[in-house]
Amino acid sequence: MLENGTLELKKSRTIEDRIDKLQKRHLLIDDYHLLYNYIKNVNTYYHITGYRFLLDNYNVEEDDYHNHKCTELIALCELDKKISIMLFQETRKIEESLRTRLANLCGQDDMVTFKLDDIHKISLLKDNYCLVNNSTEKFIAEDTYNRILSKTLYDDINKTREEPAIKHYINAYNGIIPIWVAINFISFDTLIKLIDCLTTVKLNEFMEGKPYKKPKGLIDPSRVDLKSIHMLRNKISHHSNILGKQSPYIVKGKFYSIYFLGYISICHWSNFLFNENLTLPLRQKIDEIIEETNTEYNTKFDFSIIHNRKIK
Repeated sequence: MLENGTLELKKSRTIEDRIDKLQKRHLLIDDYHLLYNYIKNVNTYYHITGYRFLLDNYNVEEDDYHNHKCTELIALCELDKKISIMLFQETRKIEESLRTRLANLCGQDDMVTFKLDDIHKISLLKDNYCLVNNSTEKFIAEDTYNRILSKTLYDDINKTREEPAIKHYINAYNGIIPIWVAINFISFDTLIKLIDCLTTVKLNEFMEGKPYKKPKGLIDPSRVDLKSIHMLRNKISHHSNILGKQSPYIVKGKFYSIYFLGYISICHWSNFLFNENLTLPLRQKIDEIIEETNTEYNTKFDFSIIHNRKIK
């Protein structure tokens, strides 16, 4: 311990030292070669041991593995990776469909354009109207837009100035960009914020009359679902440990794991966007991944590993 009371930083250990440390914590090294090569070439020591909280009887206070096997940790790591790859494909389909749906929401009698303000680093609403029952209405709620989106939208579009479509509108149209062009160059998070900025009449059209913030039906899509899908997508993209991690979003007073809430949310939005009920097919895909992993590593995990199992 240093003079100011802080702990002295640990020095890096060799792989052999790390494995020896795990043995002293009563982890059975049933395949030393596999574990060694995994830590050396596949994943870091801290990433792999991050799954220890999911092991039955693991003692957090004592950091004791209670004779669990190292292949169990590797199996959990592989499970996480395979499930995330499979679910990423589903999140991408939903994201692409939302972009398409929002682009098509702007009809021939509607006009929504953004003007890049390079001085203030914001994106201004240049045109903002739609025709509803022969009456001109706002397409985007301007107060909400100015509060949560103008800066973010500018940043997203500014990063893609050299993209041919953006460059064309900057040069030929004095930096005025239509919504159906802009939505192809914004992040998923910005896309969700743009949906949040729709006026009531356009949001109702977008959702086909279904409530967005407070769904009524059990399988109705919602804003929380979209946020959950976005979180899952980001976690996957950043190579995070996801198994057993708690989502920050509360649904009907309950917490769920990132995976389980993501799974349910994907099912809700797929049913809405594609008229495709994925509840059983997606569950079967997850079960197949678990079964294949169990066979390969001689483990006995089941779907509960996706649900509310020792959530952190």
